[in-house]
Amino acid sequence: MREIILGFIQGLTEFLPISSSGHLAIGQHVLPGAAGIEEDVLLNILLHFATLLVVVLYYRRDILIIVHDLLAGKADLHTPTTDPDAQLRRKMPGLILVGTIPTGLLGVGLKLSNQVETLFASLPLVGISLLVTGVLLFFSDRITTDRPKNDISYVDALIIGTVQGIAVLPGISRSGSTISTSILRGIERPLAAKFSFLLSIPAILGAVVLEGKAIFHLSQSPHLLAYAAGMLTAFAAGYLAIITLLRLVVKRQLRWFSFYCWVVGLGVIGYSMAGM
Repeated sequence: MREIILGFIQGLTEFLPISSSGHLAIGQHVLPGAAGIEEDVLLNILLHFATLLVVVLYYRRDILIIVHDLLAGKADLHTPTTDPDAQLRRKMPGLILVGTIPTGLLGVGLKLSNQVETLFASLPLVGISLLVTGVLLFFSDRITTDRPKNDISYVDALIIGTVQGIAVLPGISRSGSTISTSILRGIERPLAAKFSFLLSIPAILGAVVLEGKAIFHLSQSPHLLAYAAGMLTAFAAGYLAIITLLRLVVKRQLRWFSFYCWVVGLGVIGYSMAGM
């Protein structure tokens, strides 16, 4: 039951900009029957992988186009075109690569320093990070640009990728921070959301690779069926959440999530202080 609840939390919060890792950290502290920290991290990775499948399914056409372009001949890729959409499509693999570099460096650095488990064990850090997420969401909704960019530069990709790397902190929403940063950079909202989710694919795959040893031994875990149930729940909830978020991004409704983040963040900080 615990894994199903956490799967539901992960599915909703991975795409709604309120930090899935933050809510998982909170859930792992307050739900009964908590597993050890090592198993919690493994469950976290598996639930993120389930929501990665949601991104792949939802953006399957864009992904197929990117793969096609990567496999295409140089002559096809370098054929001159004045179509902005075609130009962006050809740039997309490079943009994702540039954005993934800072994310990977920050993620590997944390993994090698053995700080991941420590971050998830710190409720005050989760609360403060949620407050920061709320600020980003609030100000991104107040940005009004007469002519938002329908393009992404490599500098944009580098900045957004760095923010995604920082979002490894539980409480910093990956989707919320990257979409907000894109909007603050002047990128049009639908494109900001699409790039955020496409950029998440190598990031989550990288996390799975880093936890490869633990996942390899998953078949020996007594929690295998429970983990599978949690992943299925995360997938179903995630698909509904991604549709909801994309509509809210276009309608400039992210600020409502900022209020939620502030309330939960203050509540978590108060809860952790009361337990000292």
